[in-house]
Amino acid sequence: MKILVVEDDGAKLRNIVAALVTIEGVTLVDISHVGDAVGAKRFLRENNVDLIVLDLHLPDRIDLPPQPAGGLDFIRSVTSRPNFFVPPHVIAMTGNADAFALPGEDVGELWGIIRYDATDGKWREQLTNRVRYAFAAWRSMLGRPRETRPCDVAIVTALSDELDGLLRQPLGWTKHHFEGDATIYHEGSIESERGTFRVVAATAGRMGMAATAALSSKIIDLYRPTWIAMAGITGGIRGRVALGDILVADPSWDWGSGKYEVVDGQPRFAANPEQLRLSPDIRPLLVSASTNKVMLSAVRSSFEGTSPGHPLRCHVEAVASGASVLGDEAVVESIKAQNRKLHGVEMEIYGLMMAAETCARPRPIAFSAKAVSDFADTTKDDDHRAYAIHVSANFVTEFVRNYLTLPARTS
Repeated sequence: MKILVVEDDGAKLRNIVAALVTIEGVTLVDISHVGDAVGAKRFLRENNVDLIVLDLHLPDRIDLPPQPAGGLDFIRSVTSRPNFFVPPHVIAMTGNADAFALPGEDVGELWGIIRYDATDGKWREQLTNRVRYAFAAWRSMLGRPRETRPCDVAIVTALSDELDGLLRQPLGWTKHHFEGDATIYHEGSIESERGTFRVVAATAGRMGMAATAALSSKIIDLYRPTWIAMAGITGGIRGRVALGDILVADPSWDWGSGKYEVVDGQPRFAANPEQLRLSPDIRPLLVSASTNKVMLSAVRSSFEGTSPGHPLRCHVEAVASGASVLGDEAVVESIKAQNRKLHGVEMEIYGLMMAAETCARPRPIAFSAKAVSDFADTTKDDDHRAYAIHVSANFVTEFVRNYLTLPARTS
């Protein structure tokens, strides 16, 4: 079991490590240490751990003083962004009275807080008991046989009506449940001249990068797809796209990634986005599909309701993800500054791409094909939501059928 201790006090760190190594099965090799929130975030971008022992009275950087809310802010940050490995267990400790009192109703997400007092050994017993529990749970998961159902293509959506759009595609859908997992998985197949693609679809049921990253990671682990896609709706940039147009994100990024700083006495946001590109193994295929007028016309005409009065177009262009729905043109203009070819703004795609980027090998090839249901400004309406959901789902299906090639199968 891999343990990360996030602690800036050297004496307290030595006491914690000394307590941990008394637990059977835990050795110094299993324990890593960082002393501030920035270092811990850097560590969790690159490493998966099973347990964090977290000091709540934590500095943001090692050269800054610790803050009572430092540890709580850190754990909220890593659990709300898709680009961190999130451990299943967190044990919070502090000897600072302000930090101990601060979490309030949030204490549940930290599995309770241990009050640290170097003169009293009670903390040591509480810590070792909780670590033993986490170790037993980890050992139990290792020994438990896990059901997997390999497929070729996984498709995720953020919301249930976006999933409904997929399920209206005639792919022979059946439902599947995994023990201990509340997500409903829908399994189907896409017939093509090159064979039958096994497909699975599921919805996160809520908007946001974190929810999409969590679902994508789970579906990758359970189904080991060759490709993973996201369908649904997006906001578009007026003047660059039309309502109903399909956007294939390349690149995608979190437009809220960065930090707030004070310059000349004024707060300023310094963006620092990590832009993820489409795999070169799929980008040429998506570009080709984006110019396939016959296929796009068929996708448009397959919608039985009222369609926009213009042909369906597909753009392989920049789409940014963020933590909120946008209706402020000034914010959109600031996002344009992060990529001058910005065509859309939505809330999930970067979570999908990051999940595929950071999962264990073999990694699936990720892509998205969302359709514009409104513009990222104050003039929002749902008049074309149903059309956008339909053409997104239908485009993904037809792209798989007409452009992808089945990998060699061993079973």
